[in-house]
Amino acid sequence: MSLPVAEPWFAEEIVDAGVVRLFEPHCHRLVRANVFLVKGRDRDLLFDTGMAVAPLRQALSARLDKPLVLFTSHAHVDHVGGHHEFPQAEVLVHPREAEALRQPDPSSRLGFEQFGPAMLGGLRAAGFDTSGLLVDAVPFAGFDVGTCRRDGAEPTRLVSEGDVVDLGDRQFEVLHLPGHSPGSIALWDSSDGTLIAGDAIYDGIIVDDIPGADIADYCRTMRRLQHLPVRVVHGGHNGSFGRERLQEIAGTYLASRAATRQA
Repeated sequence: MSLPVAEPWFAEEIVDAGVVRLFEPHCHRLVRANVFLVKGRDRDLLFDTGMAVAPLRQALSARLDKPLVLFTSHAHVDHVGGHHEFPQAEVLVHPREAEALRQPDPSSRLGFEQFGPAMLGGLRAAGFDTSGLLVDAVPFAGFDVGTCRRDGAEPTRLVSEGDVVDLGDRQFEVLHLPGHSPGSIALWDSSDGTLIAGDAIYDGIIVDDIPGADIADYCRTMRRLQHLPVRVVHGGHNGSFGRERLQEIAGTYLASRAATRQA
């Protein structure tokens, strides 16, 4: 299959003071995850690394001027594709995701076959088309989709509920929010109501029928988030949103799962 070349590969936008969102428009919507760079006084924070079909470090080169903390919301391929590009960073991950971060799937990360029958069934049930490739373009001429694989990355710090990530002029609290995966974690800045959520909550199809997901955990996470006094949520996919939209997303999810239990 011949695919067009897309240059630049990453799109970016400033979504809040000191916060830049990057994403890969030519990745399938299932894996078009967000990357957030948060500029701090003493350290910078990189929240997830997307698929990183093209080098993420190169796309960020003009913005990286301090020691880097690389925070892993969870170890799904669309959130950790570029981790290996930052060997000098402090790599944070929940203990239940650490081994998956170290041990990548040996198959191509741009084909649906990597997910296996159980996960593919869950994705189809959630409404995703799992035919074709996970990209509709390539970052440069000669790029080989079939040999594009994810490298593993070694965590340097295991974090969970209540741990703090300090950038000097702002501090984030780690929230353990399982459901999408066992070790899903997010960052909460209570001083200004900022939640960087990963796939704990985002404005899109909530995927909870895949290996490692747990609907009961997801319901508990959604109920917890309903009570969080957020100003803005930077989710793992799609655009950022406020407290009212968080309430809608969480409420709709909880209602749908309650209806499923009663059926």
